Amino acid sequence: MIYMVDQQRIRWCIWFSLVCSSPVEASFTDDLAIGNAKALALGHAVTADPPGIDSIHFNPAGLARLKARQFLVKFVAGDFSATTYFGEYGDYQQKILDDAAQFFLDADGNLSEEGKLFLYDEAYGQKSETAGPTVMTPGKGMQDKSSAFGATGGASYNAPDSLFTFATSVYTPMMMGAHKEDDDPGRFFQQRSAFALLTYFSPSVGYEFSDTLSIGMAINLSYAGMGLEMPVRAPNDGLFLIPTPYVSGLLCNENGEPQFAELDLCTSIPPYTQITTLKFEASQNDAIGFNLGLLWSPKSWFTLGLSYNSGVKVKLDGEYDFPVNPPFEAFLVTFMGGEVWNTVVQATDALGFRLPSQAELLAQGSGEIKISYEIPQRFNAGISLNLTPKWSYNFDIKWTEWSTFSDISLQFDKDIPLLALGNLVDTVGTGGAKGIKPNAVIYRLGLRDVAYWSMGTEYKATNNFSFRAGLQYRPSAVRNDSPNATVTLSEGYLYSLGGSYLFRNKSQIDFTFGYLQSEQFYPACTAVGNDCDPVDVTYAPFQGEDIQTEVTFLLFELSYSKYF
Repeated sequence: MIYMVDQQRIRWCIWFSLVCSSPVEASFTDDLAIGNAKALALGHAVTADPPGIDSIHFNPAGLARLKARQFLVKFVAGDFSATTYFGEYGDYQQKILDDAAQFFLDADGNLSEEGKLFLYDEAYGQKSETAGPTVMTPGKGMQDKSSAFGATGGASYNAPDSLFTFATSVYTPMMMGAHKEDDDPGRFFQQRSAFALLTYFSPSVGYEFSDTLSIGMAINLSYAGMGLEMPVRAPNDGLFLIPTPYVSGLLCNENGEPQFAELDLCTSIPPYTQITTLKFEASQNDAIGFNLGLLWSPKSWFTLGLSYNSGVKVKLDGEYDFPVNPPFEAFLVTFMGGEVWNTVVQATDALGFRLPSQAELLAQGSGEIKISYEIPQRFNAGISLNLTPKWSYNFDIKWTEWSTFSDISLQFDKDIPLLALGNLVDTVGTGGAKGIKPNAVIYRLGLRDVAYWSMGTEYKATNNFSFRAGLQYRPSAVRNDSPNATVTLSEGYLYSLGGSYLFRNKSQIDFTFGYLQSEQFYPACTAVGNDCDPVDVTYAPFQGEDIQTEVTFLLFELSYSKYF
């Protein structure tokens, strides 16, 4: 049976879900955003030991273990910090700077004030830090927060003597985002960004085939949202050459005026000047996915769990703002004002490249945007062993197809002059490898599929109180052959400690502390973001600089479940 759901009803469902349980406002990703204290305490090794109503996500077969009527409320608080250190220039960039400096020396051989201004790099030797989390939520869009805190929840129902258990929950399979201050030197990677997948309705069922075997399935109806504010600079080799004798010396007279009216390159622009800022917010209210699960317990001390989280194909609609910053606009307008540029436009147009006119550049601004990507599918397998009446041990193997998330497509409603220029350079220089079109950009993250493990243990100190501890290895999804300094979260280990207390009325409280840290060093010219490719006009705002990143998560999660 197929149910048709109109957009007004979808918006109402989202609003109702948020009123009942507001989304987790945090900068977390993957399972870290679920907020289940038991799962975190066991290092997310819960495929064979699913945590109550949150079995919907971890293994829907676990719902068959829930009896009568239950509800779950979860709270999560956390601190996310990402620090980027910009170090020394590598040999490639230092040579460019030294060569350019030769043309700005005063009578005493010192760098002139004009030269200092031209070569000034605000990021050199500086540190960038996140100022706080940023979230993307239905109806409100992208919002900066001072702290990360939120609550979600769900409910389940099992009729007396029934083999079926039904449930639904509001939870966040993925949520991440952060913002930086306006003068932070790292803002050229991203000043504000937010990414969210919020499941607001998840009709689920678990079926108990026998005392040893159960299966389950969940359908997830989710809100997907993405927001970005990214200042752009491009300290490309060519910008360093403009004020030198190789360019201005040939094209400009001693007074700095063009020798040829048809070509004016006598107004140089400092290479580290901000050239534009890309802003957009886009969302989709009806992204659909599903989860499958199986639990098999052939022995009272042994359980095998298998689960699958489907991929989610996301198509967002929204608005963008993409203005050219005044200094760079003035530089381009002057350059485009001569007959030489008009001749170039006509010639490239005949070859199939549509370059912008001066008037089109001045009109670059706002419009509508479509964004598409795929949230990866994941397979999970785990075992749970009751080693003694008091000790249990869980171990999971997980595989996530992050390669499907490698390309994020941005489609603009019209040609963007700056992208048209980038398209020419990309096509000629790389054969289109950077994915730049006059009206589109494919943001290539260069991710790979990853397999990783997690484990956890529980000790029942009393009939009511249990201790838990977990460890999860979280490898980087960035390919080894294409390092990416813009993806700050690299390889790391998640450590967790927690416990639970069962009250006399059978209600239960679970609590956990988690800690994750990752570090990565990118020598100059080795990664997306600091590479030294002369035709890379998009991804090298810190060309030729050493970059080191440090990311830290501190989490506290609290869950409360009760029969009703």
